[in-house]
Amino acid sequence: MREAFRSDEEAISDLDRRWNEVYLRNDRSAFAEILADDFRVNFSDGRTGDKSDLMRPTPVAAQVAFSEAGMRVFAPTAVTWGRVRVEHPDRVVDQRFVRVFSKRESGWQAVFVFVTPVSDTRSS
Repeated sequence: MREAFRSDEEAISDLDRRWNEVYLRNDRSAFAEILADDFRVNFSDGRTGDKSDLMRPTPVAAQVAFSEAGMRVFAPTAVTWGRVRVEHPDRVVDQRFVRVFSKRESGWQAVFVFVTPVSDTRSS
């Protein structure tokens, strides 16, 4: 994995920051390392998926802003949460998310994310 960290909190904070950067840069390649091979996702529309679903590139870059971040570590598990606002050309999507990380032999990796909509505002 990446560099050695002084604490589990630092490692999780780094993974969470890198996850956010995936969306800010519209470059999914970092997910190969961040997400465990057995990663699962519950999307805001009720669909479920796995690592391959998050690895798929998105067609158009959007304005992305993160807020309301939090973290708790219960080693060997950690949870982060927050809110993300994504401004697409035709709509604005506001969501909350909960990410679950697990400390494995190779280090910390994301194993699950649950996303729920806050609002979906269509532009006029």
